Amino acid sequence: MMWSSDEASALVVEDNPDTRQWLVSCVKSAFPELRVEVAADLATALELIDGRLFDLALVDLGLPDGSGMDVIRALNRQEHTCYVVVATIYDDDKNLFSALKAGARGYILKDQDQDRIVGYLKGIKKNQPPMSAASSQRLIDHFNNKGSALSQVNLTPREIDVLCLIGKGYSVDVAASMLALSADTVKGYVKSIYAKLGVSNRSEVTLEAIRLGIIEAD
Repeated sequence: MMWSSDEASALVVEDNPDTRQWLVSCVKSAFPELRVEVAADLATALELIDGRLFDLALVDLGLPDGSGMDVIRALNRQEHTCYVVVATIYDDDKNLFSALKAGARGYILKDQDQDRIVGYLKGIKKNQPPMSAASSQRLIDHFNNKGSALSQVNLTPREIDVLCLIGKGYSVDVAASMLALSADTVKGYVKSIYAKLGVSNRSEVTLEAIRLGIIEAD
């Protein structure tokens, strides 16, 4: 890929000073032409995003004043395209799929050596998404295990119908109308679905619907 201009820039969002400088050095090694800005917290990152455009961003998820997910969403709300890569210690399905759904295009773990991180970043210009091996394996396992995962949660056919609509963002009232059911009946299905899946909010139920293969990630 090519950057937007000769004055293209990158943003590194990381609260630990040593790690932040290390990530900056990784970006500069991969893309010497990029000017690099840094943010140690969510507030600073959002302020920088509000005032300028970035072509590349490395974003930590665990920030002292919030979540890096909010940084990813803010970057993806801009008309300008920013290639967002998560750089994190979190090696789990929930954070991986949440980040990808929020708009991240890469997911790398910070416990790897600099040469490997730089290699992942250089792959961007070859249209190779920067994904740590563990993250790539999670994606493969996710798609390979859809069928067996769905059979294990013991949802009824009607609960699957409701999960599909709720997971896509439809309200209870709209889902009820589409299924020709009462809102109270759909609320009962939703309560049962939450209990069976072990989730507590809309974001989590959407991720579960994606994991189970009931809906596709955007």
